[in-house]
Amino acid sequence: MTHVVSAALAFPLADARTTEAPETGMPNDGETESPAAYNLPRRPQRFERSWPLQPTADRLARIHARTWLTTWRWAGDHDEAQLVVDALMDNAVRHAVATAAENEVGLILQITEDEDLLIDVSDPDPKFEGFDEVLTAARTRAETGVQLTGVALVLGLGGEITWGIPDAGSGKTVRVRMQSAAP
Repeated sequence: MTHVVSAALAFPLADARTTEAPETGMPNDGETESPAAYNLPRRPQRFERSWPLQPTADRLARIHARTWLTTWRWAGDHDEAQLVVDALMDNAVRHAVATAAENEVGLILQITEDEDLLIDVSDPDPKFEGFDEVLTAARTRAETGVQLTGVALVLGLGGEITWGIPDAGSGKTVRVRMQSAAP
């Protein structure tokens, strides 16, 4: 069965937050940039959005990731980035314990000045039980390349994974840093 998603879902709603549209163009007087840099979007870029803590969140997050990475012309592998977004969102939806006050999963995409992609997925559960053990097992699975899912998939795609509790103190954020193909 084929899943059809409206093109309207690929674009952020009015409450979605992102930086201004990428600025491109010629350098100002006195600047010395190479001609290849004239049409590159300015960095950093940031997109932030949240969805209800439901199974559809990962699909919507993938659509937004593809849209923004293409719009920003990120030099990294968009397919791999989408796989990472999907794995993190799926883990958040399946494993997070929703609290009465918070039942959303959030996604932040950031492209740094160095062209690295930061993918942050936040959920309302402040615990990540056995993170070190999960990471060790995932590294072993990533080295074998057999049935890579979740954290093992992220590591297998070259992502660096960390997690923490935001300053707000509610929930947790899992962060993956992916390097681009740009020099």
